[in-house]
Amino acid sequence: MREVDLRGIDLNLLVLLNALIEQRNVTWAADQMQMSQPAMSRALARLRKLLNDPILVRSGGGLIPTPKAIALHPQLKRLLNDIAQLVSDVPFNPEQLRGCITLAASDCAVIVFIPKLMKLITQAASQLDVKVIPLLNISAEYLHDGSIDLAFGVADATLPSNLCQEPLYQDTYVTLLRQQHPAIDCLSVEQFSDLQHVQAIATGNSRESAVDNALEKLGLHRRIVLQLPNFIAALAAVAESDFVITLPASIAQRYTNQHDLVTIATPIDCPLITHISIWSEVRDKDQANQWLRQLVREAVSQTENKPASFEKGQAQN
Repeated sequence: MREVDLRGIDLNLLVLLNALIEQRNVTWAADQMQMSQPAMSRALARLRKLLNDPILVRSGGGLIPTPKAIALHPQLKRLLNDIAQLVSDVPFNPEQLRGCITLAASDCAVIVFIPKLMKLITQAASQLDVKVIPLLNISAEYLHDGSIDLAFGVADATLPSNLCQEPLYQDTYVTLLRQQHPAIDCLSVEQFSDLQHVQAIATGNSRESAVDNALEKLGLHRRIVLQLPNFIAALAAVAESDFVITLPASIAQRYTNQHDLVTIATPIDCPLITHISIWSEVRDKDQANQWLRQLVREAVSQTENKPASFEKGQAQN
């Protein structure tokens, strides 16, 4: 790799490069940087010469970043953040935070610990607003460009390497059915597979779950008679029918009594569910993001997420 003489490079161009990649529009980038459109166009021309790359190219009715621009953007964001912290002598104070943070969360996170997280955020940063959106096919790009500050899901070996993750707590699967369900006394694996099942599509797709994978290993399959977009709706359906639902214990323990349901240990071997927080490596050293992740840990520590401890197929009220 050839050595680059930084003395001949205007490092202010890096700030403008970041704006151009994020805005994908010369005029919008100029507005963001409070400069004229011709001045931003000249900066883009200098960047193209410096990087030997078009940076932005036309596609349809607008501009899109080149593959090289997309590839260097996370490193650029991290560099600019490090420089900002290097020259800043103001200690981080969450009470000074303004605006809105965006969290992408699974149904579990919304129910289990985000209420406590919101309480902690309100206490520490009273002027900070929070927006929670569903974890529906969220792209890593949204975490890199700051559209999403933090995401909550389950451990996934296919998570991109430029995303960071931290385990929050582990969960077990349990099965819920109504109080007078004919299968309440004892439930074998075969009986379990023959029941009519409800599934909450909490991640936004209908891919096979851990329950289906476990049954498949035994040469069995279940019939899913009803799919619903969240756990709350699914539990309400189970309470009014002979349907059953298998879901994380952390959800079950919060709604069993409310819906007059009974919890039984799922009579198949399912792996533990590891709930995680996810963020971009670009934001890993960002003080506000570090503060937010610490609050998440505190919120989870204040939440009871105890796995079921009863025998498979036996009921627990």
